[in-house]
Amino acid sequence: MDAGPWTGGHGRGGWTARGWTQRGYRTPVPCCHGGAMNPPTAPQAAPPESAHDRTRRMLVRALAALRGAQFLLGLVVLPLRGLPERHTGIIVGGYALAAVSAAVMFTLGIRRRTLSPRWIAADVVLAVLYAVVVSRSYPPADAASIGNWVIPPLCGVVVTAAIYGGRYRIPAVAVVVASWVVGAWPALATPSGQELISNTTMMTVFAGVAGLTGSLLLHAAQDADSATARAVAAEHQAARAEERAEQALDFHDSVQVTLDVIAAGTYPAAKNQWLAQREADYLRVLTTSRKHGDRAELATALARMIRDHPAQELIGGGVETRIDVLPTAMGPEVVEAFVKGAREALNNAVKYARTDEICVTAAADGRGGARVAVIDQGIGFDPASRPPGLGTTYSIKRIVDLGGEVVIDSAPGEGTTVELTWTP
Repeated sequence: MDAGPWTGGHGRGGWTARGWTQRGYRTPVPCCHGGAMNPPTAPQAAPPESAHDRTRRMLVRALAALRGAQFLLGLVVLPLRGLPERHTGIIVGGYALAAVSAAVMFTLGIRRRTLSPRWIAADVVLAVLYAVVVSRSYPPADAASIGNWVIPPLCGVVVTAAIYGGRYRIPAVAVVVASWVVGAWPALATPSGQELISNTTMMTVFAGVAGLTGSLLLHAAQDADSATARAVAAEHQAARAEERAEQALDFHDSVQVTLDVIAAGTYPAAKNQWLAQREADYLRVLTTSRKHGDRAELATALARMIRDHPAQELIGGGVETRIDVLPTAMGPEVVEAFVKGAREALNNAVKYARTDEICVTAAADGRGGARVAVIDQGIGFDPASRPPGLGTTYSIKRIVDLGGEVVIDSAPGEGTTVELTWTP
């Protein structure tokens, strides 16, 4: 790894490794002495969009496109067929009012990903008005023909009401179609009377097909959501069962053996006390892990690494540990990067710090990620005169490549802090 991602530290002296995006996140890392860390609660990630919500959003966009095309058709028809000499203002004004109202309704609907019942009601009421008033403003021979711009938008209104009208969908469609018949009724006495019947049939059929199709799509989406929820629940249950089995095996292989050793009186009291404290720390993490389910992967992995690290035997009193509840949404590669980075920091503390005071802390960083720190009260060093070695470079590179950040903060005589941070 070249010197590119490494920059001079700040404060008392240090190295900072960052990924392509520099997070600029730097807060004091509390040592284990004095109690557990109490970081800010990590924000909950937004839940993924359900299939039902996605289908409703798709339907809103499709209906908006349909209504837009219908008003564009009216914009073409008006000048081509010509306007009657009387009531021109009513016809043009009604078109403008209906177009603006539909534009506002669908703009809000797209933003909110659904159409509210109030807007559906307003759309139906306005359609009733222009179905009667505008249609009666045309000469009887044109009232039921394609020259009447209200026909395409009325088809859009009944389709929208059939999908989003809820329990009022049938009355809403019936009122709109009846208003259209009332408005264009004079056309029955003209040669275009057949168009009144055909257009009325078209509106009714469109509404029925749209209502059935929309209902089937939404029910299918709900079924998909239910199946997904059941699959996720089963997966979580299986994962929890596997984790409980692993914890039971851990207890048997480590904690139970330690208890047997203590009971046999093999070691002096001081050694027994240290062994008991080590296993108590490990059990505490396992208990927290079981309580918080799938959030425990990083906590458990860190606890196992610390328990099995040679530092536990090489320094007096072992490694002090404080691991809080860690956030979700951490993939195995992130967990591995944290564990290997912390292990390398522990290796260096044992080899170079010349101290028995070493602690490891892990907590949520307040932004959905995690912060792991390895802190020693040893002799420290001057980072400016000693860049990271090969082992440190490669262990740090793992978390930096995932978008994380590593800060090595030290000064002669003041110990060393290695802080690893990752945020999704």
